[in-house]
Amino acid sequence: MAFLDDLSFILDLLILVTALVFYTAVLVWFETRRKDTARANTHLRGGALLLGILGGLLGIFGLWGELTWPIAGFPGATSYDIFFFEPVLMLSLLLIGFAVAVWYRLPTHFVGLIGVLVGLAILFYGVRAYQLNLTQEPLQTLLLYLAFGGTAILAYPATLYVDWFVVGPATPGADPLPSNPVPDYPWLWRVLVGMFLLGVILAGVAAVGYGITVAWAHLGAPP
Repeated sequence: MAFLDDLSFILDLLILVTALVFYTAVLVWFETRRKDTARANTHLRGGALLLGILGGLLGIFGLWGELTWPIAGFPGATSYDIFFFEPVLMLSLLLIGFAVAVWYRLPTHFVGLIGVLVGLAILFYGVRAYQLNLTQEPLQTLLLYLAFGGTAILAYPATLYVDWFVVGPATPGADPLPSNPVPDYPWLWRVLVGMFLLGVILAGVAAVGYGITVAWAHLGAPP
């Protein structure tokens, strides 16, 4: 099978995901700080819906790549199908799972727990590919995988915040454990949410940088 050049579009989707996650998280955080949980939940549901759509698109590409191995026919690229499409498929699982949990008012920390495992897997893929010098831009690729893997891990405390202080006050039982509707240790949550937002920013910057490199090369010399 011939190599099909969809990597640029996948990176475009990843950029959209990071932008939407950051925008949604900031709005939800701001409204929660204002104690306007109704508006925070509305923003959360709107962002989750679009993240679910993006996750569905990523899932289509990831599942297609897993079933067809489109890059395997390209000389020297046999491992690329594993390296590119498996993390994409895992990321789509997280996005769709989060969207479903938010819209059906289910606890999101289960998705966050999966995010920790997915993040560790993505870190492993990135480090191993760097050791094998798998791509033409090994360092840039490593940074991309480190940023997304780290952000997926940091999503766990972010989902705990959502369950305890955004969804929990309006939906009894959504919080992991009984808690006050406002954080008892606000400084701790500022640090955790701030680290998550920083991870999202770094993932977005890495995706933009990698996307520019890929688009520049592939538009100039398509396979």
